[in-house]
Amino acid sequence: MLNFSRIHFIGIGGISMSALAYLTSEAGVWVSGSDRNDSSTLRRLSDYGINAYVGSNNSVVAKSDLVVYSSAIGDEDSELKFARRNKIRCMERKAYLALIASECKNVIAIAGSHGKTTTTAMLCKVAELIPLEFMGHVGGIVNGDGSNYFDTGRDYFITEACEYQRSFLSLNPDIGVVLNSDYDHPDTYPTEQSMKDAFVQFVEQSRVAVVEENCFKQLRLSALDNAKDKIYTFGFSEDADFRAVNLTQKEGKFVFDIIYEGGKVHNVALNLYGKHNVLNALAVFAVCYLIWLDGREVAKYIESFEGVDRRFSERGKLKCGARVIVDYAHHPNEIEATVDTVRLMSKGKIIAVFEPHTYSRTKALLEEFGKCFYWVDELIILPTYSARENSGMGLDGGALANYLNARGEGVIYLENYEQAGDYVNQIAKERDIILVLGAGTIDELGNILAVQK
Repeated sequence: MLNFSRIHFIGIGGISMSALAYLTSEAGVWVSGSDRNDSSTLRRLSDYGINAYVGSNNSVVAKSDLVVYSSAIGDEDSELKFARRNKIRCMERKAYLALIASECKNVIAIAGSHGKTTTTAMLCKVAELIPLEFMGHVGGIVNGDGSNYFDTGRDYFITEACEYQRSFLSLNPDIGVVLNSDYDHPDTYPTEQSMKDAFVQFVEQSRVAVVEENCFKQLRLSALDNAKDKIYTFGFSEDADFRAVNLTQKEGKFVFDIIYEGGKVHNVALNLYGKHNVLNALAVFAVCYLIWLDGREVAKYIESFEGVDRRFSERGKLKCGARVIVDYAHHPNEIEATVDTVRLMSKGKIIAVFEPHTYSRTKALLEEFGKCFYWVDELIILPTYSARENSGMGLDGGALANYLNARGEGVIYLENYEQAGDYVNQIAKERDIILVLGAGTIDELGNILAVQK
């Protein structure tokens, strides 16, 4: 691939990096990679045949003609320093993603503050079943497949387009999708407007764009010179080019009709929970329309999609019979959507355990965090998952708990998963639903709690 024979990935255990490693290996390139910590991802890579290991090994790096590193890797990393010192070509993940994308005839990139992984995976599953010749790069493990990549050909490259560190601006998609643009990543975007500007630029860089109708208004995309010619909208109102109507739901799963071109109708019964997934499905349908796929087939394959791990994933039950649901939600709007979905399902209390993700986000969105847990009956806050940050960059979980308690929320702050597990088991009843929320390693708590399958 791209005239490289051996490529080494620093930070290969990351979900995006691992997908790129698989796709590179599938293309016949010798792949190796390192990570700071052991993980199930690292073990899957090793089982696949990739030399993936914990720590550093400069002798492996020395054999490579390209080193790809994630944004979480600092300049002090020993393998990266060795590669640069020995004049081995080095490339950040976002640049390598763009390079792989250039190998395909068409690029479809899914952007948005939330929903990228589910929407990208849904589109990839439809493309696989149609079938299309494509490469798919997904930021999560697709249920039913157990993998985060697809490789059936080179006609299309379907990928998540992450806004963090403006990495999505390395792409120039044939079709760019914007699901939403809620403020996030204060370590990248100092103001809400700076983030909006980045999304506008992403739309401008896309040959054709598919944009959620409210986001279209928030970003003021109608002001673009060619907005009418290149932008298609989706949503629930009559103004949307692709809209969902006649919505009904049973225990959180929605059935609806898709209307487009002034009257064509297809019925969809989602196998996913939550109204937000209706919008994700609309985005997928719109993209498929733009690449001339049959609407009936697309609707049928959307229905068969089983979701992505850690996106509203039922892990099992407590000893008492309470259901355990793990969700990646770490932004207030994501949490609110998840809690609203559980309200449609729950016949008992909603008990949530939340691990804040990054100190800067906890500080920047503190007021929003104060509102998103409104319908939660029992809330446990854990220490902040630091990811790439240090505690001086914002607020920790204890500060969030204090803020919520000052608002009269009655929050419990606990130090670790073991304490949280013990507390949940003490208070939970059979009809309750346990929500395990966060983008760090908190899914481990879901596995601890779910003793019944």
